[in-house]
Order: sequence, then C-alpha cells, then structure tokens
Amino acid sequence: MALLCEYWPFWYAAILTQRRVGTRRLRGIVSRQAQRRPQGRRKRTAVLFVVLLLLALAYVLWDLGEDFYLSDLEARVEHSAYETLRPGGLVGHGYGIIGTLLILANLLYLARRRLARFSLGSMATWLNLHVFTGLIGSLLILFHSAFQFRTPIAVVTAGSLGVVVVTGIAGRYLYALTPRPDRAALEEALASLDELAPGCSARVYQALAIHKVTQVDTHRWLLAKLAAVPKWVRDARSRGFLVSYVIEDVPMAGVLEGPERRRFRKAKRTVRKYATREVVAVGASSLLQSWRGFHRLLALILVLIVPIHIAVAWIYGYRWIFSE
Repeated sequence: MALLCEYWPFWYAAILTQRRVGTRRLRGIVSRQAQRRPQGRRKRTAVLFVVLLLLALAYVLWDLGEDFYLSDLEARVEHSAYETLRPGGLVGHGYGIIGTLLILANLLYLARRRLARFSLGSMATWLNLHVFTGLIGSLLILFHSAFQFRTPIAVVTAGSLGVVVVTGIAGRYLYALTPRPDRAALEEALASLDELAPGCSARVYQALAIHKVTQVDTHRWLLAKLAAVPKWVRDARSRGFLVSYVIEDVPMAGVLEGPERRRFRKAKRTVRKYATREVVAVGASSLLQSWRGFHRLLALILVLIVPIHIAVAWIYGYRWIFSE
C-alpha cells in the first residue's frame, strides 16, 4: 500500500499520457476521414454532372434530327432536314467545327504539363477540363458525321477519335483507382505497435528498406512494363509476408492477450497493407505513365489526320458559311 501511495503520481501521469496519445490519434483519424469525405463527394458529384450533361446534350441533338438520322442514305437526300443536318450542312458542319475546336483546346493539357513550374491552375483541374472537352467534342463530331462514314478519310478520322477517347477514359479512371499509400496511417499503426511491443517500428522500417520495390525505367515501352507485373505481384506478397514476420518476431508480441492482442493485430494489418500498397502504387503509376504516352501518341496522330479531313472537305466545296 505504501508503495502504491509513493508512486501513484507517476502511474497517474502515465495513464493520462496514454489517454492523451490515444485521443490525439483518434482525432487525427477522424480529421483525415472528415477531409476525405468532402473530396470523395465532390468527385462523385462532378462525374455525375458530366455524365448528366453528356446525356442531356446527346438527347437534345438526337431529338433535333431523330427522323433524319434513322432514315437510310437514299431517303435522307429527300428529307427536309438534309441541307441542315448533313455533314456539310449548316448545323451538321457547325457541329464538326465546334467539336474540332474543343478537341484542339483539349490538347492544351499537354502544354500545361510541360509548363508545370508556372502557376496556371492545378493539374487536377486541367485534367478534368481535358476529359470534359474531349467528351463534348467527340459527341459533337459524332453528330457532325450524321452517323455515316462513307469515305476512307472519314472512317480513319472516326476510328482514330474513338480510340483516343477510349484510351483517355480508361487512363483517367485507372489513375483514379490507383492506390496511394497512407503514410500517416502507417506511422499511427507503428506508434501503436511500439506502445504494445517496443522495437516494432525500427524492424519494419529496416525490412522495408531492405526489400525495396522493383523499379522500371520510366522511358520503357508499355509492353516492357506489363512484363514486370508478375515481379510486382511477387514483391507485394513477399513484402507483406516479411513485414508480418518481423512484427510477430518482436519478443513482446507473444505475450499480448485480449484487447491488446486485437489492437496489435489490427495495427499489423495496417502496416502490411501499406507495404503491399506501396508496390501496387509504384507499379500502377509506372504503367499509367506509359499508358499516357500511348494516349498522347494516338492524340498526335489524330491531330495530323484532322487537317487532312478539313482540307479534303474544303477542296470538295464543303466550306460551311464560307462557301461562295
């Protein structure tokens, strides 16, 4: 009893310290979750807005010429909307011009990436505008064609545009799905492990430093990076196993029981998830970098084809409001 009375201030201080640390950690987790929720909500709202806008625009354009677009080629010539909605007509040609301007404006994103050191707005905003103008421009060009592709240059232009749009959408949403390791969550989990079994964090950092993620030259082709995927998968598995092993190998880990053991396992899962996600992030980022290069190449080919398409139309007299 005397011993308890003598040392109770130290024990009380230790209990308060532990509670404060736990409270700070809880506040940190809640704060990060509160920050992520509005961001995720804004992204979903933006995607929904773009989809609804595309559907509304497609509905309006289709409603304006539904009867014309559903007619066969011979019947279209006799249709009352032929002079207006055909690819060389006043409205149909206008669709093509506005769509082409949007596609060309879409390429400003590439210039923005080259000028990253200047304050010209965030890259995320430019990327969203890049996607938005590309989708709206492609929709207008589709209606410009009046859903007919009768010449080789029209077929090549439409095919190139379709491939560029598909690769762009795939790359954009693969990028959004790429995991990003949460360093703060790792540090919290390691702090929790050190409270329960001192020495865990040093062992984990040493293990992660030894077992580094396989790096692939950024200038390699997409196929070369795809060939590295099995290696990244093995890296992720072995890193997760190694982290789990060094944590469980800490002397104090074997004597934990009850709630402390559950906390220990939860923190271990968090650290293991970080170790594997780091590999996935490196691999996915490397693949997406090459994917963007492939997408840029297709976009530049499209840029070379569009002037040919315009020149052919001009030579054959399809000059919109500039006709004599």
